[in-house]
Amino acid sequence: MKKILFVTYGSGHVRMVVPVAHALAARGVAQVQVLALTTAAPVARSAGLDVLQFKDFITPQDTDALVHGRRLMAGMTGPIADPAETEAYLGLCWAELEEDVGPQEAARRYERDGRQAFLPRRVLQRIVEQVAPAVVVATNSPRAERAALMAARELGLPSVCMVDLFCLDEVWIRQGGFADCVCVLNEAVRQFLITEGRNPEEVSATGNPAFDALGDPVQVEAGRLLRKERGWNNKKLLLWPTQVEPAFHPFNGQSGNPQLPVMAMTEVIAWLMARQDAVLCVRPRAGETPPSLPQDARIVVVGQETPLARLLHAVDVVVTLNSTVGLEGRLAGTRLVQVLGSVFDKAMPLKSYGIADEDATIGSIGVALDRAIRLPRAAGAQQGGGATDRVLEVIRRFL
Repeated sequence: MKKILFVTYGSGHVRMVVPVAHALAARGVAQVQVLALTTAAPVARSAGLDVLQFKDFITPQDTDALVHGRRLMAGMTGPIADPAETEAYLGLCWAELEEDVGPQEAARRYERDGRQAFLPRRVLQRIVEQVAPAVVVATNSPRAERAALMAARELGLPSVCMVDLFCLDEVWIRQGGFADCVCVLNEAVRQFLITEGRNPEEVSATGNPAFDALGDPVQVEAGRLLRKERGWNNKKLLLWPTQVEPAFHPFNGQSGNPQLPVMAMTEVIAWLMARQDAVLCVRPRAGETPPSLPQDARIVVVGQETPLARLLHAVDVVVTLNSTVGLEGRLAGTRLVQVLGSVFDKAMPLKSYGIADEDATIGSIGVALDRAIRLPRAAGAQQGGGATDRVLEVIRRFL
């Protein structure tokens, strides 16, 4: 049986991969393996997928790289779920960067960009050669996912790129030769890539498989029951999905404000504390420690153990900078307030696409929430289902 290698990071990327990988495996189309990077590994593993990691490809020649990995890992804050994998990931990526630009420039780039400085093409070529898949499928991250698709091209293997959102920042995807087919959110994104130079036959409007579950009636009912179980039926329910803001845009170097998410959440909390009819749900990302929050019954942490689709069918308004959860909420029927000021504003023009109901800058979030909270849940915003099957058909072209 032919083999398919998926390459994915965590969060929304792995959730886009899991349903497609499941469908391929369940239908006996191919043997599926997932190179699950950082926080993607526990998600893919819990989904019953065959998981590969960087640590599985360490060789005796990587001793110096692992020394660098331990050094970089020592500078990290927060819990590290898998030290061996973190050491291998950081070490192999650093060793390639240092080989490419020298130790001083590598240090400068890592100091400025963190992991965004990495593009481990040779590491991914080593992995792809060893796995020997018939097709490589990766999502649209600029690091190892991008490197995997570059490696597939160099090795003469067909490849598919799955794009989660609008493809405004990912300039490399607009270039002919980057992946044999690009699967995108909708026809508007497809036309954008064609206008930018991609061959129409290389771009398919499949939808995002991670969003298929949002239209499931089971999840709609689960959301209703969640409100009832938590005593929220007579409350206005807000969701803040946590996120980070980089000091610099990873592609164009634009300066960012890493404190922006905290500033925005603080303003949301201040708005909430002035009301008795609202509850704020704070949802940390996978593997993230919940932020420091006031001790108040109106503020609750809802972790990854609660399926996102269920939560989105419970809440009334999502507030975010540019988290994919905002788009998902709108597809599920929530109202959406986008906080502006991020370096990624241009990549997530949610108001101009008709997705966000309100946008606001720091200092005006409360006013935007006042307007959004009065709106009823949106109707008819669901994406057409079946994105998983449409991506599956694209992949099968290359088997």
